[in-house]
Amino acid sequence: MKKYLLVFSVLFLFSTINAQTLYINEFIASNDTSYYDVTTDDYPDWIEIYNAGIEAVDIGGMYITDDLSELTAWQIPTTAPDSTTIPAGGFLVLMADKKPEAGVLHVNLKLGSGGEQIGLTLSDGLTIVDSLTYLDQTTDISEGRNPDGSDTWENFTTPTPGRSNSLIPTLFINEFLASNDNIDVDGTGTFPDWIEIYNAGVEAVDIGGMYITDDLAELTAWQIPTSAPDTTTIQPGGFLVLIANKTPELGVLHINLKLSGGGEQIGLSLSDGLTIVDSLTYLDQTTDVSFGRHPDGSDSWGSFLNPTPGYTNNNAVDVEENSDITATEYKLRQNYPNPFNPSTVINFSIPKSGLVTLKVFNVLGQEIAELVNDVKSAGNYEVSFDASHLTTGMYIYKIQSGNYSATKKMLLIK
Repeated sequence: MKKYLLVFSVLFLFSTINAQTLYINEFIASNDTSYYDVTTDDYPDWIEIYNAGIEAVDIGGMYITDDLSELTAWQIPTTAPDSTTIPAGGFLVLMADKKPEAGVLHVNLKLGSGGEQIGLTLSDGLTIVDSLTYLDQTTDISEGRNPDGSDTWENFTTPTPGRSNSLIPTLFINEFLASNDNIDVDGTGTFPDWIEIYNAGVEAVDIGGMYITDDLAELTAWQIPTSAPDTTTIQPGGFLVLIANKTPELGVLHINLKLSGGGEQIGLSLSDGLTIVDSLTYLDQTTDVSFGRHPDGSDSWGSFLNPTPGYTNNNAVDVEENSDITATEYKLRQNYPNPFNPSTVINFSIPKSGLVTLKVFNVLGQEIAELVNDVKSAGNYEVSFDASHLTTGMYIYKIQSGNYSATKKMLLIK
């Protein structure tokens, strides 16, 4: 008898330890267009579970709820372990559409966009694995942990169900020229249209396999080849110029697109063909005058009488600033430069007036500086941060305005 009790205890402890590596990682409580479920031909609410452990975990038999006073609201079926098992480091999306007849991942719950609770409980119906209480949600904007499994939550204008919340690299369509008569950027003696991509992050990013388009209704217009990573990789703080001349046979950076001088769109998407990294819609362009972000990666755009393909826009001269571009969404930008010493600049956008706080923390979560604590009108803002008094290391900056909050990391190197 003691032997069986010991075996049972070990198995229960093992399953509990595994279960404790599960996190409610992202959810959406008001879905109109962001995630389509082919099974039900609908746009359901959803809850993403992340397995941060080193062992696969089957959540079949566990309970999911939208009310923490009723932990056993819905038991996930045990009949399809192939569907309900989350591999180590993997993600599983539960459809909160009250249509359990559609499959084991469709739960008999529906999330409230006005604020509610979510809880995941072990099969004993008592032990809470993870839970949260959320406030008002915005349609098609998810809320999730970033990095995955952390205690830091932010809103995602581009939700990532079933994928890492840290997947989207800090790449920007930074400058482009759509009517070129005199600027030879590829050494061929021709004058092609071009698109410059800027990496504002702290890690190199290979854009091979990503898609570039001149029509946001067709995100997969052209896939950048994966055959030359040395050429398609952008170093931190670096730039890469794509030649939009419809001659892909000339090399991996020559894309099968051509920009219109009369106005068009540009979009860069991940290799899934769904997740937009950056996009823009532009109007009439002037020959030999480029259009770009000033400074790099910011929300401020201007016309460059002396284009800077492959180089920073920060030092450009003869820039005609465009003040007509307004903020249409909450956005916290990656600081630049990054890494930095001793100062850096942080840009953010707010679509409506309200109290804004912008604070800097160390990796222990201790507040280092308060950069903004004021009521701001809708618009785009730029704030400088002087870290001359700090030591080398990683720091975190966080913005809060209304229900919106977001965090990003920056690296100080002295």
